[in-house]
Amino acid sequence: MVEQDTARRRYNRGVWVAFIAYSALLGAFITVLQTHPDAGWRYAIAPLPMVPWILTIAAYVRYYRRMDELHQRIALEAFAFAFAGTALITFTYGFLDAAGLPSINWWFVWPVMATLWIIGGFFARKRWL
Repeated sequence: MVEQDTARRRYNRGVWVAFIAYSALLGAFITVLQTHPDAGWRYAIAPLPMVPWILTIAAYVRYYRRMDELHQRIALEAFAFAFAGTALITFTYGFLDAAGLPSINWWFVWPVMATLWIIGGFFARKRWL
C-alpha cells in the first residue's frame, strides 16, 4: 500500500505541474488574443494551452501502470463507463441537433465525460471494494 501512496503522490504532483503550466499558457494566450484579435497566426497558437495536458496524460498512464490489479480494474471500468456513456449522450444529442435542437459547444464533451468517469468510478469501487 505504501507503493500505491507513493504512486498517487507522484501522480498528483505531475497533475499540479501540468495544471500550473496550463494556467500560465492560458493566461498568456488570452492576453495575446485580446491584444491581436485579427492576427492570422491566432489559430496556430490556439492549441498551445493544451500542450501541458500531455504531461497529465503521461502522469496518469504512469500512475495506472503502478496500480495493483484491483485498482487497474476499477479504473478501467470507470473509463469504459465514461467512454460508452459519452458516446451515447453525444450521439443522441447529435440526432436531436439534426432534428432541430440548438447545437451545443464542444466544450461540454469533457465535463460530460468527467462526470461519467466519476460516476463510473463510484459504481466500480462499490462493486469491487
